Amino acid sequence: MPEPGSEFERIAALVSSLPKGEGVIVGPGDDAAVLRTRDGRDLVATTDTFVEGRHFRRDVLTPAETGTRLAAANLSDLAAMAAEPRWALLSLVVPTSWTHAECMMLERSCARALAGDGVAIVGGNLASGEGPFSATLTLLGEVERGAALTRGGARPGDLVAVTGWPGSAAAFLAVALSSDPPSRSRMDHGLAERVVAPPSRVALARVLAQAGGVHAAIDISDGLAADLAHVCRASGVGARILEAALPADAALEAASRVLSASAGQERGARAADELTRLQLGASDDYELLLMVEPAKWMEYERLARECAVPLTHIGEMTAGGSCALVTWLGTEIALDRPGWDHFKSR
Repeated sequence: MPEPGSEFERIAALVSSLPKGEGVIVGPGDDAAVLRTRDGRDLVATTDTFVEGRHFRRDVLTPAETGTRLAAANLSDLAAMAAEPRWALLSLVVPTSWTHAECMMLERSCARALAGDGVAIVGGNLASGEGPFSATLTLLGEVERGAALTRGGARPGDLVAVTGWPGSAAAFLAVALSSDPPSRSRMDHGLAERVVAPPSRVALARVLAQAGGVHAAIDISDGLAADLAHVCRASGVGARILEAALPADAALEAASRVLSASAGQERGARAADELTRLQLGASDDYELLLMVEPAKWMEYERLARECAVPLTHIGEMTAGGSCALVTWLGTEIALDRPGWDHFKSR
């Protein structure tokens, strides 16, 4: 693909294939977008920035995969609020190391992933830069007035449930980086697929919220244990998580064995320790942690099956202010696994 000559030619090329979404009065190409919300709804907004070398590596993810994950990161935030996503703004800061074709691949894959939940990209910005490539996506959505889920509503006795397979993103990156140069050759295809194209949890969050009894929710993109701690602080409660209940499929278990072997550890107990570390620690998974009414659990399970989303009961909220892990051996220990921190995770 030939490189466009000017900033405005690049912008025109980037927006030329974007569809116009519902409620878009003025879309890309003007000074700002004009959007029309539906009556009786609250506006929900979130934003994420992906910086090359910090949030993604081009020797591990393609530009298209990065665009898909950028969309998923924002969709996950709105899912945690039980909001319906509608519009997005995409801004790129592009160094000379990135070609126009790579930018187009990222933008188009991001747009496709967003479109799966009915979202249109309605504007943004394009700039050149001397530092690393970065992409910032701002996502706007709507939720029925006063119905947004938050981190602050959990109650003692609530069941704690999680979607998907927490730890997958950490396992993906660790296995890829265990080879020199980085490679996916030792990685289960299923693990790679759910990391490079994370499934949206918006539909499930919407139907669970409409069923009632979901008291709190959070996206676990910083890690299950760390984000659970955020809920406990916001709600003024504690939590008790069962190690034996943490969900893992064959792909995640295989990755834990590969990583244990790479570290020179014995199979068996050490691989199990590695699996728990992945499940609870810092991992960029776009999954949901939900605090729900126990009496409605069977209904939630049914709704999750209908949405084809794995949903697992992993513990309960408690009256105390601390988070605990009940180990495979039945002992109770403090659950204090650190999550991702931009200013410490360096």
